[in-house]
Amino acid sequence: MDAEERRVTIDRHEWALKSPVHHTELEKAITAAERKRSDHAARYGRTGDVYVTAADNEVIVSFEAERPQNAKRSRSLASDTSANVEGTDA
Repeated sequence: MDAEERRVTIDRHEWALKSPVHHTELEKAITAAERKRSDHAARYGRTGDVYVTAADNEVIVSFEAERPQNAKRSRSLASDTSANVEGTDA
């Protein structure tokens, strides 16, 4: 199989507004989400669309984005994994 396995962590960014919401407040939340999403996409990579979800008591503006990989954390996880593998072979 010519596939590389990857682990990707996704963060969900949300702005919650209490209902009833005035349309200008909703516009501000959507603008903030779009700005943050585009900044994140420019710096780190993949992001999703901005969604607006309404319920009886709140309106949520959100998007999902791939968590940036921390190089220092990646190295420590890799060394922990190799230490565990070596320890189980004994």
